[in-house]
Amino acid sequence: MDFNRVDKGLKISIEKVLDSLEIDEHIFLNNPEIIQQEKIDFFKNNPMKIPNSLHVKDLWIPSSYDDYKIRLHIYQPDNFDKNRVIIYFHGGGYVFGLPEQVENQMVEISQDLKATIISVDYRLVPEYPFPIPILDGFDALQWTIEHGEKELGIDASDIAVFGASAGGHLAAAITQMAYDHNIKNIRHQFLLYPVIHNKLNTPSMQEFTDSPLWNKKLADIAWLHFLGKERIGESITYADLTNYANFSKLPKTTIVACELDPLRDENIEFSQLLYQAGVKTELWIIPGALHVFDLFDCSITDEYNEFFRKRIFQYDV
Repeated sequence: MDFNRVDKGLKISIEKVLDSLEIDEHIFLNNPEIIQQEKIDFFKNNPMKIPNSLHVKDLWIPSSYDDYKIRLHIYQPDNFDKNRVIIYFHGGGYVFGLPEQVENQMVEISQDLKATIISVDYRLVPEYPFPIPILDGFDALQWTIEHGEKELGIDASDIAVFGASAGGHLAAAITQMAYDHNIKNIRHQFLLYPVIHNKLNTPSMQEFTDSPLWNKKLADIAWLHFLGKERIGESITYADLTNYANFSKLPKTTIVACELDPLRDENIEFSQLLYQAGVKTELWIIPGALHVFDLFDCSITDEYNEFFRKRIFQYDV
């Protein structure tokens, strides 16, 4: 891709660390456990200092699928508002990542908004393929509704789900699953450059085959790990978010997309389906932005952070 199209401030910030962030395609395909362990080791060895006014703890809840214990990484400030609840899902192509990878962001959001954030350490593929990660997310939602008041002192009547990239896919998938089960506690889904479907056929996906940080080659591999070789071409509910019968029932949705992201056009496509179904939807395509732009210090990240704080708890009345 033409790197000159990238926002100038973002470009300067990325160039300082780009080599350390690139994903080796061969390892991503054949030995994803290496990348998984590298992420775990890095954040274990580089913990963030947590402010005294914020409490961070882990809780383990039972999986409805098997006897696995799902870790919930929870942020809660001293002055938390019991009605401000976010369930968060990290990115990583469903193949790698953990809640701690965005600890600095979650700490700031929790403090600034007086919010309780429940960040879900869902299981990763290919060891735990679809639908296990989504079932882990749905279990986290149900636990929050059933036990949040007793365990955390929160009111889970109005929940915002928030996810980035694969985490955005997960947030949207559990929202669809929740409404299929007549669970209406999710009042807002905030999706940051979310993965939408496995078609890999949009103009932006075809254009950004070699872009840094995320591209079509990596997306191909991620979907292969997520669905498995036998189902890679199938359109399956909760995997393909456009394969859904009840769009009109879904809650308010905010989608933030990036101009220079292979996922851009599927984000637009998903927002159109929501618009057409009458769902209150806001789509912001950030000019000059790449996938995971928000991890870098620059003016468009500052603008996005301000936007997020204004929007996340704006529910339909």
